Amino acid sequence: MLVIHGLFASEVTQGGRAYLLEGPAECALVDTGAPDGGLGAGHMIEMARHGLSEVRALLLTSGDPEHAGNAAAVRALTGARIAASAETAATLREARARVLRRGVLRRAWRWPPEPVRVDDVLEPGQVLDVAGGVEVIDASAVAPGALVFHCYGPGALMLGDAARVVRGRLVPPPDRSCADPAGARRLVERLAAIPVRVLAPGHGLPTVDGRRPSRMLGAGSSRG
Repeated sequence: MLVIHGLFASEVTQGGRAYLLEGPAECALVDTGAPDGGLGAGHMIEMARHGLSEVRALLLTSGDPEHAGNAAAVRALTGARIAASAETAATLREARARVLRRGVLRRAWRWPPEPVRVDDVLEPGQVLDVAGGVEVIDASAVAPGALVFHCYGPGALMLGDAARVVRGRLVPPPDRSCADPAGARRLVERLAAIPVRVLAPGHGLPTVDGRRPSRMLGAGSSRG
């Protein structure tokens, strides 16, 4: 899905949504969706008419498998450097360190199946010189090491699990899902004050100026 000039959203990833940012000379991915061998992210890049080697960075909002599930596969496909918080880097570097219970039967499984190396550890307040400029925002009130990315090029907030988008407005996650519910509500207030056109959640559809986009990836790259 072409969200707005310079920004695409995945349509076939499982779990969380992945996004592709176009810059003047390179592209960046934000998140990868749940484990699928990188097929969903690869499909998005292909349908946006970019070469895999154009993707120079993979930015992770968290180490949760619904967002970072294909980090290693995407790096193998594209050669992109993986960038994330120190907490996410620690989560990913040790194989099978976390026991998760997902699905209807709540069966236990371990994450990640193999160690994943984070190349660049990000700090809140940092501005990355990639895909038109990306500011790193702390979202640890939601989960340790969680991040939001303010992408200057398309004027977008890449939210991960930090906020939901309901009727075009930001809403905090449920208190039970937050490390610090009061802090999560303050974070949403801060995010809502940032002047952007696009709200891009980790789950659900993005909005542009409060509305859902209708153009599809078949339209090709937004360049030109």
